[in-house]
Amino acid sequence: MMSKEQRVRGSKYAAGFKRQLVGESRAAGTTVPMVSARHGVPASRIYSWRSDPRFQPSAPETTAFTPVEIFAGDAPELPKDAILSSARIEITLENGRKLSVSDGADAGFVLELARGLAA
Repeated sequence: MMSKEQRVRGSKYAAGFKRQLVGESRAAGTTVPMVSARHGVPASRIYSWRSDPRFQPSAPETTAFTPVEIFAGDAPELPKDAILSSARIEITLENGRKLSVSDGADAGFVLELARGLAA
């Protein structure tokens, strides 16, 4: 039989890490299984943290890329009939592949995807 000291252990994960994963799992376009696979934490554990008020993100965290494009002269004009329904970012990788991402995509996921496509 285990003693009380052996049964009661500290958490394997820090509270800040739990908040981070809860925040990531609530981001648009991200699922708990995606976050689970990315960090090696069981999905069931992340689901339990999502329902615990102690691990809710305190403030909205901004984890997004800021698109920057440098022009030698004046910026080209968009066609007058172009309608932008949502902000999109287009990333051209060194190998010529292009990745088009919507403004709600998780930055960590986009980075992993870009690394995979660049390989």
